[in-house]
Amino acid sequence: MLFGSIRDVPSSDVGSTIRGTRGFRIQWLITKENGSSKYAVRRFTVEPGGRMPLHKHKYTEAVVILRGALRVRINEEERVLGPGDFFFTGPGEPHSIENAGRDEAEFICTISYEDDMSITVLE
Repeated sequence: MLFGSIRDVPSSDVGSTIRGTRGFRIQWLITKENGSSKYAVRRFTVEPGGRMPLHKHKYTEAVVILRGALRVRINEEERVLGPGDFFFTGPGEPHSIENAGRDEAEFICTISYEDDMSITVLE
């Protein structure tokens, strides 16, 4: 069992782990270290102008947008999504995310744990 508060979870700059990313911060809320062996839950904040380049990985992602506007590209389709919208990417699907608004954006992202958690940047 685990209870917690987002206020107590440290955040880190995503640019230090995914080349070409700017303005993204991540908090790992639920992880293997908490006893979750199949998935992790993360919270992201994205500054205005923030961008994560086109990339792919073997794990799945389910994203729910809480605040702001995000331009999301999955494969060749691009959409601007806002609060209450969500998207899903399967293993190996190329995708990118950028803040499409003037305010900070926020989203929750659940990922599956796979044997290979590496990320391949495609641009």
